[in-house]
Amino acid sequence: MLDIFKRRPKVIPATEPVTNFEGYKLKRGSSYLVKQPKPESGFEIFASMVKGICAECIQTEAFPCESIGCRECTLPCPCKHCTQARAQGLCFTVSSPEEIRDKYLLQTTPIFWISKHGNESINPANLEIMAGMINEFLEKSKNPVVLLDGLEYLIITNGFIPVLKFLYDVREWVILQRAVFILPVSPAALEEKELALIERDMEQLDALTLKPLLNDKIVRKYT
Repeated sequence: MLDIFKRRPKVIPATEPVTNFEGYKLKRGSSYLVKQPKPESGFEIFASMVKGICAECIQTEAFPCESIGCRECTLPCPCKHCTQARAQGLCFTVSSPEEIRDKYLLQTTPIFWISKHGNESINPANLEIMAGMINEFLEKSKNPVVLLDGLEYLIITNGFIPVLKFLYDVREWVILQRAVFILPVSPAALEEKELALIERDMEQLDALTLKPLLNDKIVRKYT
C-alpha cells in the first residue's frame, strides 16, 4: 500500500555558487504563472535567479565563484560583507531531480520529486506535506524562490478545488515572506475556467511577456 502519510522531509535552504551575472528581475512578494507548453522557461528563470548575483547588487568587485558556501572560503570576496541576501531556491518537479540538476547545473538547491514511487519522493496526493515544506522554507530563507512543476498532475490526483486552495495558501505565504513563486503551466492542459481562477491572483508570463524579461535581465560585464 502506498504510504501518503510518511514524515515530511526537512528543507534546508542553500545558496548556489555564483556562476553568472545575469538574473531575471522578478518582484519579491509576487507569484508568477509561466504559461508555456513545456516548463523549460520556468526552470530557466528559476536557475538564473538562484545562480546569479543579488538583484540589488552594488558590489562592483563581485566575481563568479565556484565555491559552495562562504563560511569555509578564504577568498577576499566583497559579497561576504554584503547586507543583501542572494536568492535560495526550492523546487518540486515531476521530472527526475538528477535530470533537473544536470540540465540546469544546480548543485545545492533542494529538489523534490513529485511521485508515488521512491523513498525521497513527495506523493502528489499529500498537498499538506508539500504546503508544510514550502512554508518552512519560506520562513527559513532570507530571499526564497520556489518553483512548482507538475500542477496538472496535482489536479488530476486531488481535483481542482483542493489544488486551488493550496495555491492560495502558497501565494499568501509568498506575500508575507517577500518570496518569489514560479508556477509553470500548460494552458492547453486546463479548463478555461480553471486557468482563469489561477490567473486571477498571479502575474502572468507567456511567450510575449517572457521576451521583454529576457532583454531586461541584470547584465554586468567583467574583464
